Amino acid sequence: MKVVILGGGFAGISAKLSYPNSILIDENDFVVNTPKLVEVIENTDLEISHALIHRKVDLKARVLKVDFKEKEVITTEGKVKFDKLIISLGYEQDLSKIKGAEKYAIGFTVSSIEKIRKFREGSTVTILGGGALGIELAGALKKRGFNVNLIEAEKRLVPYLSPNFSTEVQKALEELGVNIILNGKVDEVKENEVITTQGVIKTDYTIFSAGFSGPKIIKELGLTNKNNRMLVDEYLRSVDYEFVYGAGDCANFKNGFIPQSAQVASQAGSVAIKNAVEDDNIVFKPNQKAIVLKVGDEYIGLFKNSVIRGALSKLVKIYAVSSFESRVSKLNALSFPYLQT
Repeated sequence: MKVVILGGGFAGISAKLSYPNSILIDENDFVVNTPKLVEVIENTDLEISHALIHRKVDLKARVLKVDFKEKEVITTEGKVKFDKLIISLGYEQDLSKIKGAEKYAIGFTVSSIEKIRKFREGSTVTILGGGALGIELAGALKKRGFNVNLIEAEKRLVPYLSPNFSTEVQKALEELGVNIILNGKVDEVKENEVITTQGVIKTDYTIFSAGFSGPKIIKELGLTNKNNRMLVDEYLRSVDYEFVYGAGDCANFKNGFIPQSAQVASQAGSVAIKNAVEDDNIVFKPNQKAIVLKVGDEYIGLFKNSVIRGALSKLVKIYAVSSFESRVSKLNALSFPYLQT
């Protein structure tokens, strides 16, 4: 059986490791380790390469189109036939939903990191979005001596996690001196100010750490989607084609919600390809075992319903990062019969 995986992020890597005979296609030969990307912002002595891990693929190419009728993927390097297809194309960030953000805000991408690292010393940085990324960015930039505003539209930070965790994270940020604005829906971003429902925030730089959705190509492929995340059933099978599966941040349940996280994406990649190859009909049940945020020098973890701050959380964070790097090493050690040279 010829199985093709589109996208070599957390879900794609997991799928390839579960079925090495599959063909992994990605336009990059590296994968981004997001926690280390925040480290690069915090410590300008580090090179951006610190956060980029070399990752082999079978075919280094950009996906242009998928012909579902003929079962072939059209890429910048030619066509690839398949029997089963795993789509794990990750996420994109959309700044267009907030007036002025595309012009005056900076998104969180690899290409924008250098801009953030070159912010003028002592200036004011306003971060839009109090999710995990916004929180870690706020801590990193405050450590570098910036004045930091963190704006969240909901009544608490990381509103999708437990209230106790939100409280502990907010406390840690306030201890650092971060100015937190809650219930602050952003109406417009201007050159040196952010207009919110809580008033006008003066700023030198604005970073958009929210607005993450599935990639636009999901819609372009004609797949049924919500916010560019293809809809799948409980087995991660596309609602449109029985031979197509979705995993990671580009997929969502047709009846329910799949959290966007590295842990869940890795779980999904493994389940999707097992169901595709073995017809196992494994029901996918996302399991966010733990989440740890680095806030300045503090590590705050949520383990099921318990909030733990300190050394244990730090160890879990370090283990998660090293575990992912180990998985990439295992992938690179595989034989790649379709590897493009």
